[in-house]
Amino acid sequence: MRQRADIVVWAVALAMIAGCAPFRRARESEASPTQLTERRELSEQAQIAIDHKDLPQARVLLERLVSDNTRSAEAHMKMGRVLQLQGWLDGAADEYAKALVLDPDYVDALIGSGEILSQLGRHTEALKKFDQAIEIDPRKAAAHFAEGQCFEALGETSKALAAYFRALEVDGTSPETILRVAAIQLGRKQPDQALARLDQVLELAPDLAEAHHQRGLVYLALNRPLEAVTDLQAASTKLADRAEVFFHLAQAQEAAKNKTAALDAARTALRLKPGYAEASALSDRLLR
Repeated sequence: MRQRADIVVWAVALAMIAGCAPFRRARESEASPTQLTERRELSEQAQIAIDHKDLPQARVLLERLVSDNTRSAEAHMKMGRVLQLQGWLDGAADEYAKALVLDPDYVDALIGSGEILSQLGRHTEALKKFDQAIEIDPRKAAAHFAEGQCFEALGETSKALAAYFRALEVDGTSPETILRVAAIQLGRKQPDQALARLDQVLELAPDLAEAHHQRGLVYLALNRPLEAVTDLQAASTKLADRAEVFFHLAQAQEAAKNKTAALDAARTALRLKPGYAEASALSDRLLR
């Protein structure tokens, strides 16, 4: 079970970007004080835009920064991250590669490069990038998290769990990492363990919609439909384009004997995903 909310991607991406220095001074020894000041201001403005999820503005600022300072590995890495979040994978890969030419041990660029490879289905190559990043900095939680996601994509959940637990050794309060552990535990039919994890996630990040989605599934597995309805309704308000969320809500409403609400949720799932066989079957059953 691998549902992921956009917020998870954003949280990890922003943590990586925000954790970087404005730019690497070793590459700027020839810059004048005025140029250094201008570059710092551009970098700070770009970071503000990234924090506010204003990717177009961040990209404009970073293009100026990269153009003015082609030897900044930091600028290329940030540009790569923004392009990756925008879905421009080829451009992002190019920017990460430029950062790594300038600094072969740049961990964040290695992680970003590995993520691109994983998104392209080149998981074996991606794992090599993550292993390299971890060898350089074993305390980089984002590298272990990215490795865990890659193993999940390969269906190797035991290795994924091991990677996530290594990430938690570094950052034990990462909601995104705990969420992935819970999702795997739920997939392994360990709902009680998953529930404990998800309660922890929602204490740390009460608005994390995917955590409400996953906890709703746990409550369904535990035959607690009313609690499942509450969580899945909360999830559906923020994941309004996710057909499976409404299908699961329909299942919970049916289990709670709310036939009309169940039918509405099933129809929403079908509207979002025409031909959704499970939602269609549920809708037909509710109409009988």
